Amino acid sequence: MGVLSGGNFADLLEPGLAEIFDLAISRPAPMLTRLFGQRVSTKFSESYQAMGTTGLVEVFDGTVQYDTFAGGYKTVIRNYELAKGMVVERALVDDDQYGEINDRARTMGDSFSNTIEHDAAQVFINAFTDSGTNRLGASTNGADGVALCSTAHPYRPSDTGNTQSNEGTLSLNLPNVDTTRQNMMNLTDDRGQLLGITPDLLLVPPELERTGFKIVSARANMEPDSAEFNVNIFAGQLQMAVWNRLTDANAWWLIDSRAMANQLIFQWRIRPEFATGADFDGIQAKYRGYMRYGIGWKDWKFIFGQNPS
Repeated sequence: MGVLSGGNFADLLEPGLAEIFDLAISRPAPMLTRLFGQRVSTKFSESYQAMGTTGLVEVFDGTVQYDTFAGGYKTVIRNYELAKGMVVERALVDDDQYGEINDRARTMGDSFSNTIEHDAAQVFINAFTDSGTNRLGASTNGADGVALCSTAHPYRPSDTGNTQSNEGTLSLNLPNVDTTRQNMMNLTDDRGQLLGITPDLLLVPPELERTGFKIVSARANMEPDSAEFNVNIFAGQLQMAVWNRLTDANAWWLIDSRAMANQLIFQWRIRPEFATGADFDGIQAKYRGYMRYGIGWKDWKFIFGQNPS
């Protein structure tokens, strides 16, 4: 390990502790990876300008018809700073308590990993909240002024009188999944044309996992609890994601995962990093982790949320 002195023990410990921290932070984050499109940010915040569609393609009669775009909503996602530190006392090194020191680094890494997943889950936890801010301080609303799941999404800034809905109060069962799926497939663009949304993912909390499995399992050939042995059209057609960080035992979501990958954003400004510094007298070494990220969505037309009372 090298010569230990009051001035250098922090530096001597850093490589090993940084490795332990990195191992903890790099453990799988299945929901973040599965649900969010991860991007790299280079600024304080990133802006995403939505544009209207161009409508259907005209029959060519010898002249190309040039269309115009209606302005959409501008989404600004700010990158927030997050940091946490730990202290290693000189006595722990002198007494060869490296197991405890390593545990502290591992715990701090776990804290960073848990924080990332926790903050990502807030998008869905606050999906029905039309006002307020999340833990980071960001608005729970989208650029159109309402929550991710709302009964009143305006078509565009210049047409706020006409709205669409992606929020309901239906409990999770097969008929209600069917109804929700049809509602999503009928979503239109700002010109009233069908978007071609095809939901393929059911997102549920652990309390609804059993109910959801009966609907989406490839082995569920018959409708759950059907005395008529009706064929289950969703068997093997929908995937299911169960997220234990969802706090409402009754809320559930149907998602078009292809559209979600483009619309739901987790942007990294600074990925988790590990650094150190010693006190002037060398009796303590301080280590800190630091990261910056932003979370949000460009457009809501990838999801339909059901929030039973």
